[in-house]
Amino acid sequence: MHSWPLLVTLLIRPIQFTVYFLSGFVPRDARRWALGTWSGQRFADNAAAVFLHCEDHEAEELDVAWITAKRSIRDRLRADGHRAMTRWSPSGIWWCLRSGVYIYDTIPRDINFWLSRRAKLVLLRHGIGLKKIERAIDSPSHRLYKLFHGNRIQRLVYGAALPWHRPIPDLVTACSEEHAQQAVKYFGVDRKAVRMTGFPRHDRLLSLPRNGRESLPSVGAAVPADRPVFLYLPTFRENISSQTFDWDGLESSASAAGVTVAVKLHMVDAARGVLEPERVARSDWLRQLDSDCDPIDLFGDADGMITDFSSVSFDFLLIDKPIIYFALDASQFIHSRPLIYPLESVAAGPVCNTVAELTSALIEATSGGPDRFSLRRAQMRERFHDVEIGGASARVVKSVKELQQIDQSSSELGARR
Repeated sequence: MHSWPLLVTLLIRPIQFTVYFLSGFVPRDARRWALGTWSGQRFADNAAAVFLHCEDHEAEELDVAWITAKRSIRDRLRADGHRAMTRWSPSGIWWCLRSGVYIYDTIPRDINFWLSRRAKLVLLRHGIGLKKIERAIDSPSHRLYKLFHGNRIQRLVYGAALPWHRPIPDLVTACSEEHAQQAVKYFGVDRKAVRMTGFPRHDRLLSLPRNGRESLPSVGAAVPADRPVFLYLPTFRENISSQTFDWDGLESSASAAGVTVAVKLHMVDAARGVLEPERVARSDWLRQLDSDCDPIDLFGDADGMITDFSSVSFDFLLIDKPIIYFALDASQFIHSRPLIYPLESVAAGPVCNTVAELTSALIEATSGGPDRFSLRRAQMRERFHDVEIGGASARVVKSVKELQQIDQSSSELGARR
């Protein structure tokens, strides 16, 4: 069952690498930009924010298109008046081949890696994050460790299997100097290639919708309007086939504190399956939210957040609401995916390792008493968010244009020599 996709991959890789090599000979248009995210599976995140900004404010100077792997996303965007293409459609192939700039959140595969050679690669990044990623992963069993730091055979095999992780971006964005230094370790870039723009998706924080708790995108029954709601946004777990949660523990904590816990699963977990999802549907105190929604859009109607090692906690810092860290499997998780910081050193709220601790934290957060973590949240905001909220999309566009000007100037200087 599992050998067939691997066999197909091995057979078609030579063809794909040939396509990649040849794509570098197609003349690229500096005014034409391709944008995408999450391996083409979503319309969200920082790339979507820059895309919409360009359509609204850069239409006279730039031609932008959203590239996706899913026809449903293409059709939805087109129905709303946006230019969108699937990556292997005739129009999508031509756009990817001619685009001078690829703007994405994680890897060039967000758009179309095989057609990306000699395009300017602009990595907006998905988050600030606690987990070590890309070149910084130091767990020998991890596939990316083998790709970047393994023996010669491992680097060769994983380089063929995961080639979209290898290219070094021409420009990377950051939210603070500490975040910028992470980029150097993660992506192999020079510090000069990292621009302090902030995250484009944070621009929306200036005008968060507040439509009422019951308007949150619940999969089943609506979120009750008459009690506080805490978002529960756990990160995904690697090397497992299906995610499990202590639903009974979550429900008992929510009931004791008199709050609704609204569960928004990571898209990876939602795609591969969660054990006993009906457990949430039966609960008076738990709700499951649409896993495909953008977490930023949930912030306005939430009273607080519960998370673990997810980068979303750093986003939530910007609206200054309570954050609770609930990590029942901390030692197991860190063994498989090491952190760049100990959780306690960057947590902006209580770290809970048991259901009883979570219950106490929820009761304290909703009691109306003194907020003993207010100063801590302010310290973490100052540490990880140096850039003013608002205008990040415009700063990204300006940085990309400057990159193109620098490249053009270098080419002209080389020609004169």
